[in-house]
Amino acid sequence: MITTILMDYDGTLHDWDSVLINSLDGAMGLGGEELYDTWTFDIHRGLVHAKYMERHDDMMFHCKLLFKHLDRPFDREIADSICGKFEEASEKARNDPIYFPDTIPALDAMKEMGLRVCLSTGTNAESKAETLERVTGTRYFDHIFSEPSIGCFKTEPKYYATALERAGARPEEAVSIGDTPLSDIRPAKLIGITTIWLNRRGEPVPTVEDQRADHEVENLMQAVRIIGGYV
Repeated sequence: MITTILMDYDGTLHDWDSVLINSLDGAMGLGGEELYDTWTFDIHRGLVHAKYMERHDDMMFHCKLLFKHLDRPFDREIADSICGKFEEASEKARNDPIYFPDTIPALDAMKEMGLRVCLSTGTNAESKAETLERVTGTRYFDHIFSEPSIGCFKTEPKYYATALERAGARPEEAVSIGDTPLSDIRPAKLIGITTIWLNRRGEPVPTVEDQRADHEVENLMQAVRIIGGYV
């Protein structure tokens, strides 16, 4: 029986992608979506997650990898501009968030089902939870977990094991929902948590077996229906 939901934030509840795509449009002479996809899939997930997790939040390092990936000479002025766009997007997320249309209905449905909903994210978890509560007037999260509060990266199974221990739940009682296979699916799946990959953008199914979720959905209401079968 499922009692606990571990819920990602950016790309799952908050439309971080659209904010950055619009912001990055024209940088390095590329369209916003092309540059964002290259940054996200080739640099952040493909290189940093795979080889340089200790540089996970180092935006300038990401920029250097981006220039190398695009076979262009590094330009500090352009790199500073790109880093600034990420800072602007973070500020907008705090002050004027864009939640997906299914975010609030899905969270309401989970609470009505009596589920313990926990925010499970990388950094700035407390401010993200506070922003959601400020905008909606509702406190949705029973627990708030982040890499600093847990003490390890979200890509590690230990993150999920510690989160469940603090939430008072066993793996077979939990579901992890998120848009990133490497951090929302793989480590949760490795310790026996049921996983739901939220694939809003129609990305290809991961080729690595342990990154393939138990369920794939296009929106959070589909995830609610799946969870209803476990409750």
